[in-house]
Amino acid sequence: MITTETLQQDLTTAYGRHLERRNARRRTLRAGLTVAAAALVLTGAAFGAATLLGWPAPEHVKKELAAVDRGLPEDLRLNPDVEHARAVASDGSSTLYAADLRDGGRCTELVTADDRGRGATCANGSDPIEITVPSDDGAAERAPVVLAGRLNASAGTSLEIAYEGGGSDQIPLGDERYFVFEVPAEHSADARASGFRLIARDDQDSIVATGSVPSDWDDEAVPDEAAPLFVSTRSDESDFTKVYGLEGHVGAPEAASLELDYGDGDRVAIPIQPGGSFTYTVPQDRVDDFMQPRLLVVRDQVGKALASRPVAAVAFWRGRERGR
Repeated sequence: MITTETLQQDLTTAYGRHLERRNARRRTLRAGLTVAAAALVLTGAAFGAATLLGWPAPEHVKKELAAVDRGLPEDLRLNPDVEHARAVASDGSSTLYAADLRDGGRCTELVTADDRGRGATCANGSDPIEITVPSDDGAAERAPVVLAGRLNASAGTSLEIAYEGGGSDQIPLGDERYFVFEVPAEHSADARASGFRLIARDDQDSIVATGSVPSDWDDEAVPDEAAPLFVSTRSDESDFTKVYGLEGHVGAPEAASLELDYGDGDRVAIPIQPGGSFTYTVPQDRVDDFMQPRLLVVRDQVGKALASRPVAAVAFWRGRERGR
């Protein structure tokens, strides 16, 4: 009888040989993985259906992962280990790649059909279930739905997706409890229209964590003109601590004026154009003043505030997201 230890050694040896041959057999990699995965279905408590993972992230993914620190000062950088970024979960035509952080967190990027990167995200593992669901404006009702993430709840051993319209599917876990799941076609319309829940259970089948994606996750973005006050900042990606200008749109009814309050007694009036748009060029001696939020306020004819928005440098918001 083959022991579990011997079987594990055989798997490790086979995987090492697979990596050595990978570059020479790139065109047959997918077929090879399919055959290998089918051959490595093992019984017993130690193994489930084993899928070969861990291959290096492609260069375009490494660049996206490295870009999370672009333009940020040293004290706000995450410094993901991009050179060792690797595949951690895969399903169908979608793969999740991860790069570790020194503090135990990670940055990931989901790559879907046609090798399309869906943007890098970073997390510190504080959420019991991390969930990423990319969306596309104007996607058809039955367009593919792909979700990815990681099960962080320490007691969790399995993960399930429950559709609000009824029905559920098991989500296989990849390396280190990462996951990628392509929603079956028969559930994609329901997932888009009604959202869904993820349910993690322990080995006693008790629920240990849940997460949800709301029904509006795939709704079209609200036009800027529909908001009472929309503002964006102009920055240089070489240094996101600086703000060189503001632009946006005022949609509040009865709006008569717009002002930027620097918080030190200096208030600047910003003209509102007939269509509601506005632009403002930040003076050179003020471009470094947005690492603390400043306040943009819309007022009516008598000076009553109708809407307001904080305005800050990209680096400020990134630091806030990262708890720094």
